[in-house]
Amino acid sequence: MNGESGLSVSKPTSVLKKSIKVNFKDFSKALGKGLVDLGFGKWDSLAGDGVEALTALGLAANAEEIAWLLVYRSLLQAMKTLIDEKTELEPEKFDIKALQTNINQALETSSLTINKKFFEHPDKDSIVEVVKPTFMGWLKQCGLSEADAQAISDRLPIYFAGALHEEWGSHAKDYGALKEKLDTPFTQANERVQAWLRYATWLQKQVEEPMFLEAFSLKRVYVPLRAYYNRKLEGQKAEELEERLVGRKQSERVVVELEKELESWLSKAVKTDAIRLISGGPGSGKSSFAKMFAAKLAAKGTIPVLFIPLHHFEPSDDLIDAVGKFVQIDGILPHNPLAAEQRESRLLIIFDGLDELAMQGKIAEKTAQDFVREVQRKVERFNQQKTCLQVLISGRELVVQANETDFRKDGQILHVLPYFVPKQEQKRYVDAKKLLEPDQRQLWWQNYGAASGSGYAGLPTELDQGNLTEITAQPLLNYLVALSLRRGKLQFSEGTNLNAVYADLIKAIYERGWAEHQHTAIQGIEEKDFVHILEEIALAAWHGNGRTTTVGKIERHCNNNSTLKKLLNRFQAGFRDDSKANITRLMTAFYFRQSGHDQSGDKTFEFTHKSFGEYLTARRIVQEVQYIHHRLQNRGKDRYDNWDEHSALYQWALVCGASVMDEYLFNFVLDEMRLHYQQNPGDVAAWQQTLCNLIGFMLWHGMPMERLNPRPDFQTENKQARNAEEALLAVLNTCARLTQELSEIEWSSETSFGSWISRLQGQRVDATVFCLKCLSFLPLQNCLLAFKDFVNANLERANLRGAELFGANLEGASLQEANLEGANLQGANLRGAELFRAKLLGANLERANLEGASLTEANLEGASLEGASLEGASLEGANLRGTILEGKVQIASTEEADPE
Repeated sequence: MNGESGLSVSKPTSVLKKSIKVNFKDFSKALGKGLVDLGFGKWDSLAGDGVEALTALGLAANAEEIAWLLVYRSLLQAMKTLIDEKTELEPEKFDIKALQTNINQALETSSLTINKKFFEHPDKDSIVEVVKPTFMGWLKQCGLSEADAQAISDRLPIYFAGALHEEWGSHAKDYGALKEKLDTPFTQANERVQAWLRYATWLQKQVEEPMFLEAFSLKRVYVPLRAYYNRKLEGQKAEELEERLVGRKQSERVVVELEKELESWLSKAVKTDAIRLISGGPGSGKSSFAKMFAAKLAAKGTIPVLFIPLHHFEPSDDLIDAVGKFVQIDGILPHNPLAAEQRESRLLIIFDGLDELAMQGKIAEKTAQDFVREVQRKVERFNQQKTCLQVLISGRELVVQANETDFRKDGQILHVLPYFVPKQEQKRYVDAKKLLEPDQRQLWWQNYGAASGSGYAGLPTELDQGNLTEITAQPLLNYLVALSLRRGKLQFSEGTNLNAVYADLIKAIYERGWAEHQHTAIQGIEEKDFVHILEEIALAAWHGNGRTTTVGKIERHCNNNSTLKKLLNRFQAGFRDDSKANITRLMTAFYFRQSGHDQSGDKTFEFTHKSFGEYLTARRIVQEVQYIHHRLQNRGKDRYDNWDEHSALYQWALVCGASVMDEYLFNFVLDEMRLHYQQNPGDVAAWQQTLCNLIGFMLWHGMPMERLNPRPDFQTENKQARNAEEALLAVLNTCARLTQELSEIEWSSETSFGSWISRLQGQRVDATVFCLKCLSFLPLQNCLLAFKDFVNANLERANLRGAELFGANLEGASLQEANLEGANLQGANLRGAELFRAKLLGANLERANLEGASLTEANLEGASLEGASLEGASLEGANLRGTILEGKVQIASTEEADPE
């Protein structure tokens, strides 16, 4: 013995060895005080929560008995929570008495010592391992498969720890005797230490909670992520860099194990290098990593960690106040860990979802930048003497890119890598440890096969082809494909569209929760209405912060559709009146969850993953295109129908005006449009022309924002008009990319397009401007575009014949197969532009900068190139007839140019 105080606890003999005669008078008294919870079922032994329940059971209220009660109640509560999370289980069919009897038998010869070690790591105590096999056997008797029963019982330890903290916190007075006997931070009045213990357990429990509708957790299938950072190159020869160069920044991509890299950063604790950013696309696993990393650190207990999902965070001018408000509202800690009088000597804060914080501001980029700079200021201030605070921030690529100038040191920004990097792509990285060689999809599918009981030994061969190779390389999408594959309804091929996978999963939810069970609250709801209400919820979320919305906002979206209003009422009734209704539980488990209330008290819904909302929003936008086209096509058939272009643009503003479309949503719209195109190409072609007509009409007459009711102030109105106009251009571009036909827009004048694109573009604040990526297939012949900013623009297959592009900045622009015949590009910057097979017959390129441009197979016949800079340009296969280069081969990369 080491002299540490503790209690040796065995099961009370009166409960183990013989049946107990319950004193119903005392038991009723305990019930009246709310000390007995019958929510788990009807059972007849240790159902009470307090000392009076022990008395009712004929037990002494000494420290040992009370300690046993604490452990026993916590075990049962943990099991109850695990069972409630499994939607297939029907609580009314449980044989709770059998479970309790079996548990009593399993514990009959068991004992445990309750001491400081027990309270620090209750999940590691042997008592839980004693109960697990019994619990697993009972789950199988309830109809669960071997794999599901195993997965649920494996999560019992951390759920027990969470229940123990909850039980102690809820009924602290009942366990007063333990405080007198035990001298541990958990049992004494050190509220601050207790709070950190509770929170550490909660963090560990987050990664043990079920994934969507599964019995297993993220922890069971998680695969450690790889990442890279850009390392600056100094003094290396060009021939040594090979394919590792990243653009012209003279840097190389160094591959690391993400977790080990951050553990090393934490342990070094350099006060001048205390911030790390994780960058990754949607579904790349960055949030899962952040949770796993937080849970692992919480389990170690060496440094306190605070995990903050930024879509739940209200930024302010002062980070200390904002963090204090967050921990107070969420009930995480009783104190502000950044406040001077309560500050921790070491603390890691993980801010997850920088892009979601950005969406809450009026100017998205500025909101994120202001937040990051405030974090930098506070970190610098806290770490003046020694390293007290370190911060990890995750976010999607675009918002991280907008802040990268503030993080210039090697390794400060870590870019998440996919599960699979093709051999050819691996050459672009410095990978000394060969970390990229393993195909992590194989390991994930092995984990998934074991956790789900489906027996996969690796990635199914039918998924390793075409589009599916890229899809399965992304953690979230890979999992969604797995769900759809097990369902067996979608035929996977090399051309499988990601939106088809999402659609299949929505259909599965409908069939599983609605069509089959038909709860009274949702009888008669058709699948199309079910999907429509999801789309409206997504649209309302997009109009808010991207992930969360309120019932009130959804109601306003449904006001004009009586069917949708009724359906929404049924959704709410399901949450209010029957929390175990199959539909409610399925929906909240998979697509969204009820997440509390907003400041006005309105009930809020939150998408479990942002991409679910983006997919559903894209569906809603495409449905709106279809609806507008239908109304405009049929307006002449009913003399009472006064629907016209004004009506169409007003309707469009309602759908697309409140928020800015970004490239993530755009890609979902493109895939959704592709599904329609595959089924009926003529529809998409017709929609393309309708959108062309609307843009032309809008440029003549403007957006009918005066129809908004209530009408917003001018600034808001102008902003919403701009958003709606940009969305028109973007959705038109999705149609054109599929039909491969020029969009026939009738411009009101030669300057109308230039003026319009300047309005949409605004002041450039980043290397990427979304609207400039949507200019392919546009009819821009003879347009006046002098000195325009088209940096990195997509102008593929655009008709720029005779366009005035004098002094325009087209650096990095894609002009593949664009028609620039006779265009004036005098003094234009085309550095690094892609002009593959572009038509430049007779174009004026005098003094143009074509350094590093690709003019492969371009037709430059008769073009004027006097004074043009062509250093590093590729002219392979180009037609140079009638130019000053005709017959010359001395310019870089022109050796194989066509001299004819």
